[in-house]
Amino acid sequence: MNKKGMTLIEVLASLVIFGLLISLLATVISLINYASTRIEINSMANTQGLYLDREIKDHIQDFGPTEYMTCGSNCVIFQKAFIYEFDPNLEDIVLTVYNPALTHKIEISDGQILIDDVPLQIEYFTLGSGTQIELIENLSQAYFVLTIELVADSGKVYTFTTSYSFAILAVPTP
Repeated sequence: MNKKGMTLIEVLASLVIFGLLISLLATVISLINYASTRIEINSMANTQGLYLDREIKDHIQDFGPTEYMTCGSNCVIFQKAFIYEFDPNLEDIVLTVYNPALTHKIEISDGQILIDDVPLQIEYFTLGSGTQIELIENLSQAYFVLTIELVADSGKVYTFTTSYSFAILAVPTP
């Protein structure tokens, strides 16, 4: 540096160094922004998947099926033919038989999960083609397995599995 000020070379060198620092800073900010977006989408997928899992399990558990039948691919109708209830008048547990049996339908149709023909709310994602219902029967136990694929706008697929098992029971004779 001379006594009158900075030379042209010194000014150019400081501009190049300043430009490199700004480009590095912009790259770091861009990576942080991308990671933040990815984390936000993962969090939304997890929240949506857990919501769907809880809703489906709650519906089935509250219904308390004793039998099931299929109504096509990716469709199941749970049936409840009877229930034991407490009768306050008799102060005893009595058998209540439903004729016809009560039904509860879960279906995957047109990119939606329907419970008794009412769609579950799915936000920010679409259902993937791998979303399916599987029923497994083993002796007197039935296993309901629902695989849910949530697809983000970016095309990334998030998979969740919900399952429920119940005993297949015949209507007891009083």
